[in-house]
Amino acid sequence: MKIALVGATGNIGREIARQALARGHQVTAIVRRDTALPAELDGATLAVAALDDTDALAAVIAGHDVLASAYGPRPGDAPAAVAAVATHLTDAARQAGVRRVVVVGGAGSLEVAPGVQLVDTPTFPDAYKPIALAHREAFKVYQGIDDLDWTFYSPAAEIGPGPQQGGFRTQATAFLANADGHSRISYADYADAFVNEIETPQYLRQIATVAY
Repeated sequence: MKIALVGATGNIGREIARQALARGHQVTAIVRRDTALPAELDGATLAVAALDDTDALAAVIAGHDVLASAYGPRPGDAPAAVAAVATHLTDAARQAGVRRVVVVGGAGSLEVAPGVQLVDTPTFPDAYKPIALAHREAFKVYQGIDDLDWTFYSPAAEIGPGPQQGGFRTQATAFLANADGHSRISYADYADAFVNEIETPQYLRQIATVAY
């Protein structure tokens, strides 16, 4: 497949790109400024486009099968940028004729009970609330879209370095935790599930998640 990937040089995006390349897909790494790609992304094509420039984004994603995004705000970016980028990405996808959109979401938008999202629970950490609420606003952007096949793919509550070990679970809508109440996934296993969703869609127009 031809995958256009926003945020390909970040921790999650780099692992998504690496695994997609290893599976034989063509990856276009979309970055905000001209830069050398990490060595593990050898074989990817570099494309430069500002994320608030819909025309530029549409030009670089045209002809791809999927627009994927591992966008995360940089230090100094306003949290509201997350929802704004969601709008720019979906507008660009329409303009370019790319129907499939898969994005890294936020765990705070997952439900812990019917109609109750994780970010609204009393124990949700205050330090993470601004970015969680920003991702929820982005999720609302996708929820209003019925002409694209989007997936808002949220990681577990904790995501970080670690081996690709498999044994993860995926599901739509609801927060996932293990028997001890921990919700965790490595970058590598999250990327494995994310690329699986690109290859074989299970969660069209849904929020989904992956955790051990």
